[in-house]
Amino acid sequence: MRSVHALQSGGQGSVRLGWVLAAVLSCSASLSAQEKVEAPAASAGELQAAPAAVIAPVAPPATTGTVQPQPFLAATPLTEALKAKLAETWTGTRAAEERQALADFYEARGHAPVWTDAKGLTTWAEAIMAELRDAESWGLSAAELAVPEATSAGAGTKEQAAAEVAISRAVLRYARQARGGRIDPLQLSNALDRKPQLLEPRAVLDGIAKADAPDAYLAGLNPQHVGFQRLRQAYVTSRQAPTPDAKLQRKLLVNMEQWRWMPDDLGAFHVISNVPEFMLRVVKDGKVVHAERIIAGLTDKQTPVFSAEMTMVTFHPQWGVPNSIKVKEILPGLLRGRSVMTRNNLKIALNGKEIDPAQVDWTKADIRAYHVYQPGGGQNVLGVVKFSFPNKHDVYMHDTPTKNLFNAASRTFSHGCMRVRDPLKFATVLLEQDKGWNMSRVAALAGPGGGQNNAVTLGRKIPVHVTYFTAVVDEAGKLTTYADPYGHENRIQMGLDGKAHLIAKSKQDLGAARAEVIARLGDARVTREKPDWRQQAFGAN
Repeated sequence: MRSVHALQSGGQGSVRLGWVLAAVLSCSASLSAQEKVEAPAASAGELQAAPAAVIAPVAPPATTGTVQPQPFLAATPLTEALKAKLAETWTGTRAAEERQALADFYEARGHAPVWTDAKGLTTWAEAIMAELRDAESWGLSAAELAVPEATSAGAGTKEQAAAEVAISRAVLRYARQARGGRIDPLQLSNALDRKPQLLEPRAVLDGIAKADAPDAYLAGLNPQHVGFQRLRQAYVTSRQAPTPDAKLQRKLLVNMEQWRWMPDDLGAFHVISNVPEFMLRVVKDGKVVHAERIIAGLTDKQTPVFSAEMTMVTFHPQWGVPNSIKVKEILPGLLRGRSVMTRNNLKIALNGKEIDPAQVDWTKADIRAYHVYQPGGGQNVLGVVKFSFPNKHDVYMHDTPTKNLFNAASRTFSHGCMRVRDPLKFATVLLEQDKGWNMSRVAALAGPGGGQNNAVTLGRKIPVHVTYFTAVVDEAGKLTTYADPYGHENRIQMGLDGKAHLIAKSKQDLGAARAEVIARLGDARVTREKPDWRQQAFGAN
């Protein structure tokens, strides 16, 4: 079942530290690596609820051209000490990258420091140090930042230069964490096709040096999406509770981390599909204008997490069999010489010309080079509408004749594509936005006289975001959690814990698949196929 929590608003827990003239030693610590419940079917009212995960992003804090402080016009003992510090050999993860960024940055400003002056640490340093130490409230790891500590007053220029460099390095590490750089999602799973939204280190240093408020600039490097901000508030509230819920905090952190991999701009009009919730929503100017149930991939045929752009809506579509099913389902049948093609109304073509599959030696041919398809019609597994957003996963959204499966609470039934319960309404919402078409016109295209494989190209591409949020906070502050059908929560947590190398990933390999089916060919000729094979291969696509 879904878990719902009522949250109370809480402060950010930031603590501003007072500083005196201090010497700070250089820190070269390296940046370390980084429930299963079922959701009941949503009611009609719930389907229209607007979760935080679909709210439009908020603009990040702006910077001005005012540089604080101004570079010195001539060399001083402090600038010379800073030069010497930057010329040292650094150790640790990404040390070379950090050193080069800092060397270029300080050289461009005549080695004038940002955080120190002749008197010691500046008020800017006080503000930025307080924000760095508040990193935990943003779901970041303060320990991995190597935030320097004050030691004593009366520091010399070498110690001040060391403090300058240590703070700047901590800023770069904060920026990398805030933008999702603690882990590479693809190291966790091939199905997590996201990229951390990293900024160039030099751009971070230039930005913070020109900002009116460096602490606000630093905090603004975290995702500005309202969905992230509400999860973060839930996380802060949980940490302040008399009895903190460690399990809940872990779930919130994992979902906050996923927001760091999302595009900064989701699009003024976009589609967001949340796999653990088995729902899609159409969002216009930050408001949900349509919501619908979906079916996602089986646990061993996962719907991938990625973003793409919808380009086409096709009525009475052909089903182009994806490579995964060609290799795992069609090829074994062809090798056995059985009527897998005719029994499922499939055709096969090469270079645009239909061929007889019986004339091909499938022990040598690469089935991925052939176009295997099912013509539009009553037997077509895609139903009457297909929604295309080209991507390397061969994943799309479509209709389905098996409507009864939408009544299940946990809907992992497909081969990876997403089935939509009411595709005509979904198509109408999209085409009304793009072309001004109404339901009657869409229904006519989907009717018997609508034509086969009738593709309607969108005038403007629509962003589609396939997500895996297992925790969402709505505008009223209500937290709803969902099950983790694919186990991504555990993978992400392992990545944050620096254990990504312990995660085993599976990769499709045609050679291995062909070898396996050929090796079993003798047994296959005398073994009856499973009664539900057709349903597994085609009905669950």
